[in-house]
Amino acid sequence: MAIARIVETRITPEEYDQMRERLGMDDTPPPGGAFHVAALGEDGKVRIVEVWDSREQAEAWGEKVAAARTEAGFGDGPPSIEYLEVHSIVQR
Repeated sequence: MAIARIVETRITPEEYDQMRERLGMDDTPPPGGAFHVAALGEDGKVRIVEVWDSREQAEAWGEKVAAARTEAGFGDGPPSIEYLEVHSIVQR
C-alpha cells in the first residue's frame, strides 16, 4: 500500500541542498520512493511531500536522513513527520 509522508524539516533551502549532497542524491529517488517535492513554507523552511511504496521503506530512508542531519547539525529540532495512507494519485 502506498504511503504519503509529509515532513516539516525545519531546515533552510541551503541546508536541504547540502543534505541532498551529503546523501549522494541525484534525480533518482531512493528505493521505494515514488515521488518527492520540496517546497518552502511561509517561514522560509523546507516542507517535503513524498509518496512511498511502503511505510517501512519511507522509515528506512528517514533513518539515513536523520543520521546525516544530526551529523551536519542542521535544523532547530527534529522534523515533524506525518504518514498517511494514499487513497488516490493523479498525475498529468
